[in-house]
Amino acid sequence: MKEYDVIVVGSGPGGATVAREMSKKGKKVLLAERGGHWKWMGNTLTVAMVMKNFGVSISKDMPPILPIVYGNNYGGTSLVTCGCAVAPPKKVFEKVGVDLSQEAEELKKDLWIHKLPDELIGQGALRVMEAANDLGYHWDKVEKLVDPNKCVPDCADCMNGCKHGAKWTAREFGDEAVQNGADLVIKTNITNVITDNGKAIGVQGISEGKPVSFYAKNVVLASGLGDVGLLRRAGIKDAGRTFAVDFLVFIGGVSPHLNTVKCQPMAVGTLEHYDSDGLVVLPVFPTWSQLAALLGMMGPQHLPWERNAFRSTGLMVKIRDERNGEIYPDNKFFKFSKKVTRNDQLKLDKGIDIMKKILRKVGCPDDTIKVLNPEGAHPSATCRIGDIVDTDLQTQIKNLYVCSASVVPEALGLPMVWTVASLGKRLSKHLEKKMQ
Repeated sequence: MKEYDVIVVGSGPGGATVAREMSKKGKKVLLAERGGHWKWMGNTLTVAMVMKNFGVSISKDMPPILPIVYGNNYGGTSLVTCGCAVAPPKKVFEKVGVDLSQEAEELKKDLWIHKLPDELIGQGALRVMEAANDLGYHWDKVEKLVDPNKCVPDCADCMNGCKHGAKWTAREFGDEAVQNGADLVIKTNITNVITDNGKAIGVQGISEGKPVSFYAKNVVLASGLGDVGLLRRAGIKDAGRTFAVDFLVFIGGVSPHLNTVKCQPMAVGTLEHYDSDGLVVLPVFPTWSQLAALLGMMGPQHLPWERNAFRSTGLMVKIRDERNGEIYPDNKFFKFSKKVTRNDQLKLDKGIDIMKKILRKVGCPDDTIKVLNPEGAHPSATCRIGDIVDTDLQTQIKNLYVCSASVVPEALGLPMVWTVASLGKRLSKHLEKKMQ
C-alpha cells in the first residue's frame, strides 16, 4: 500500500501550489479533486461544468436564493475568475503574525502577473477609467494573471474559462506537479480524515462510486468550503462558525457611446477604497448567461433587462463583509447561514452610488441602469489563522493542515488567487523543513 509524503485535497490555487512545490522537492504527492477535468473552455457550458453544484443554496437568513460562487472541477474557481491579481494585504496578515511578502514576490513571474496594454484592455474600459478619473476616483490599470503574449483583443471570456491559455489557472501548477511525479485523482470526493492518536495519517472517500483510502505523513485540506465538513467530522467543531464571502453587487447601464462587453474585465479600476471603506470598484459584468440567471433569481419582472446583455457597460463593487453566518456542511436543506448586515449594506450602497455616477458620466440614462442583487464571491474565513489553524496552517490535529481561502483571518474584499497561492508557497516551505 503506497504511502505519500503529502496528500492534498482540492486542486485550486492553494492545493495546486502545495502539490507543485512538494513534487519539485521530490516528495510523493497525491492531489485529490472532487470534480472532473473539463477541458472545453471559453463558453457557457464551461461555467456550468466547472461550477457544477456551485453553491446556489438555501440560506436561513437571506432571501430564498443567494449565489455563493465556488468551483467544482480540476483547477477550482480559478478557471472562471477574471484573472485579477492583488498581492496579499499586509495589514490583514500582520494581525495574525503571518508575512507573505516573500512568497508573493517569488510567485509573481509564475502567475504571469502583468498590467495589460491598451489594445488588450479595450477602448470601452479605458473610457470608463477616464470618466472615473474625471470624477476624482483615481483609477489606474490593475495587474492581471494574464500573459499578454497569448491574450487576444476583444475576447473578454475570462469568466467563461480562457480558451487561449492566456489566463493563469491552478491547472498550471497541478499539471506541473503531475509532470514532477505527483498522482492526480479526479472525481474523488474525500469525506473523512483518518487519524491515529491525534495525528492525521490519511483520508477516506468515494472515487467514481467506489470507497477509497489514501495514507500520508501529512494531509493538506485545500477545498475551500469543503474543508469545514472534513474538519468537523475530524472533531474540530468550531470550523465554519465564522463565514465571509466578499459580498459584491453588479450594476449595468446602456450608453449610446460605448459598452464594455468585449473589454478585458477588471483590467482597470481602483483599490484605494480598500483601506478606508473596505470596498473596491472595477469594470466587470456577468456574461449573458450569468446575467439571465441572476435576473431570474431577482424575479421574472427583471428578465426583460436581459436584452441589454450585449450592449451594456458594467461595473462591480466588492466589499469586506462582516464574519457573520455559519456553514452547515451536512444539512440536506440549507448549506449556510449568511446575511448582509447593516454595515455591509452601507458599504454596498456607497459603491453603488459611485458606480451610478460613473455610468451617468459615460452617458447611461438612469432608466437604463440596473442594480443586481448581492452575491458572494469568495467563501472565506471559515477556518481562520489564529482560530482553527496556527500560523503554520496546522490544526489541533497534528500533520493536518488547511490551505485555502478558508484560513484568511477576515474578509479581504479583494481577488484572492495571489494570496492563496502565497499561502501554499509558505506552507510548502514549512513542510519541506519539517520533512528534512
